[in-house]
Amino acid sequence: MDTAPVLFDKIGQGTMRIGRARLNRVKQLNGINLEMVRLLSQQLRQWRSDTSIAAVILQAEGDKGFSAGGDVAEVIRQVRAGGNERYAYGDAFFEEEYILDRMIHRYGKPFIVFSHGINMGGGMGLSAGASHRIIAQASKVAMPEIHIGLFPDVGGGFFLNRLPPGVGMIMALTGLTINESDAIYAGMFDAFVAKENWDATIDHLTQLKFTQDWQHNHQLVSEWMLQHDASLDDSMASSMLSHYAMALRWIGNQTSPQSMLEQLQRAAQDDPWFEAPAKSLEKGSPTAALVSHRYLRACFHCSLEEVLSLDLVLARRFLRAEDFPEGVRALLIDKDRKPAWQHRSFEEVPNEEVAAHFADLA
Repeated sequence: MDTAPVLFDKIGQGTMRIGRARLNRVKQLNGINLEMVRLLSQQLRQWRSDTSIAAVILQAEGDKGFSAGGDVAEVIRQVRAGGNERYAYGDAFFEEEYILDRMIHRYGKPFIVFSHGINMGGGMGLSAGASHRIIAQASKVAMPEIHIGLFPDVGGGFFLNRLPPGVGMIMALTGLTINESDAIYAGMFDAFVAKENWDATIDHLTQLKFTQDWQHNHQLVSEWMLQHDASLDDSMASSMLSHYAMALRWIGNQTSPQSMLEQLQRAAQDDPWFEAPAKSLEKGSPTAALVSHRYLRACFHCSLEEVLSLDLVLARRFLRAEDFPEGVRALLIDKDRKPAWQHRSFEEVPNEEVAAHFADLA
């Protein structure tokens, strides 16, 4: 069994083939570390320039999921180790991760993601920018950074703002987990293919008549994806986002996290579906919630490049603040699930502290 954190191969016959990358840290639920970012970046650049590669597939090994996100536990272990270089790994990880995310958004050649099970945080950073995004049954998609005192990075300010009204803000501030039907309804994924059909679907992909014309290849892949899309299948889970669309629009458009929490709690009195997001926002980092709310609003009209530039500013600030290391400690390292946030409520967070997150480090 190959223990490399990312596996690479080429599939198909003839002069035009498909490059395939598979995330392979199964025990860590394919948590993305700096080594994986560098391996993916190097190989994707190579394949983009290789005239014999018509398209790229990204998927993941293991039954549990595509990726649980960035390996922030390692980032914070480096911080907790102390010393003058304690931020070096985290700074490098975030910077290079965002460059990789941008590359996928701007790849040019067809970039096809097959996502199954858990796909959260940094995993969504890898899949959101793909030109063709396929999701399987029993999926759990989320941006859960609020739980660890972080903000929805990896371009979240770009792709979350393109979801149905209110949904992106609620996902950002509550870590709301959605299913495959929700993900397609919201536009985060493009097609549904049951995981047991992936091999046959990919085999069909390798038989397409690719050329050196990228636009032609995109059309071929789009037609192939539609041919295999089973998102109208009755066996799919129901979309909760479409069911609660009006309520989510109202709650997500509130002018502050405080108001959002009040509206979520009010909705939970009538419908238990709202209890989980209400508790998540209530228990999450107040500072992270306020920064994330301002971040999504600030990014509403921004380009991808502008969003990712701001992501790096914010990530470096969070790395040096109190709540992010504490949240990772509580959830992922010590696992006591009892984070001691710097501020206990929204009201205690000074406005100037929120604003300081948006100023680049000197």
